[in-house]
Amino acid sequence: MLTRPTYAGYIEVPKWDVGLRKGHHEPFINWDTFEQIQENLKAGARPAARKDINANFPLRGYVACDDCGKPMTAAWSKGCRRHYPYYLCDTRGCPSKRKSIARAKIEDGFAEILRSLQPSSELFELARAMFRDAWNMRLSEAESAKKALEKQCKDAEAQIEGLLDRIVDASSPTVVTAYEKRISKLEREKIRLTDRASRVVPPKGRFEEFIELSLEFLARPWNIYENGSLAMKQTVLRLAFPEPLRYSRENGYRTIKTAFPFRVLEGICNQKCEMVPPERLELPTY
Repeated sequence: MLTRPTYAGYIEVPKWDVGLRKGHHEPFINWDTFEQIQENLKAGARPAARKDINANFPLRGYVACDDCGKPMTAAWSKGCRRHYPYYLCDTRGCPSKRKSIARAKIEDGFAEILRSLQPSSELFELARAMFRDAWNMRLSEAESAKKALEKQCKDAEAQIEGLLDRIVDASSPTVVTAYEKRISKLEREKIRLTDRASRVVPPKGRFEEFIELSLEFLARPWNIYENGSLAMKQTVLRLAFPEPLRYSRENGYRTIKTAFPFRVLEGICNQKCEMVPPERLELPTY
């Protein structure tokens, strides 16, 4: 079912010699998404999601052992009167293998790190202005990209017309078949280019839709994490930290690498780096 282009707004019925063409119905997904789905299907099986990640241990898989660099696991340990939660490294050969660390130490230390990322109101307003400038620059780049895609689309149309003229003059069935395959390939390329050109420039209101949500995350990452569901906690972890946080049993959390926007805010706050130009800000894709 996922291989049908119908959901992307196109129709194709090979058994009736109906080639891929745009339909008159509203699509559920864009063509780029459809092609990505086809690539995922061809890639084969994916590993199943872990079942041992739950709300009791939200940092499982995101905190790594400082001795071996492997993600820590977590478990409940039975005491005299009740069970106690622990994080621990379970990597063979690691000096810290099976040496438990109380959950409170891991998670309280993480909470302190995440709270420290929250900027002051003045710094946040400066970040908002920087992102808006970057957004406006990206709009100009998007307009140029749209023109380039439209030109490529016209080039594909010209190639298709040229091949159609050759089919009329061709007498060999083999040559005709080769031309038809080439035309089919160009038609798909034309669809891809047309779809991208229609979406490369975001409509009005997208700044509020994308950037404001991003700024809300930058302004209060700890509040979102503390009050969010397990899925939201995992999202915050992925957005705030590009790699697992390393934890040492003796010294606690090691040097933490935060995501680029937080590093920019930190650099401005400490006045240890130059102002980052808007073109270097990482914005959401649209």
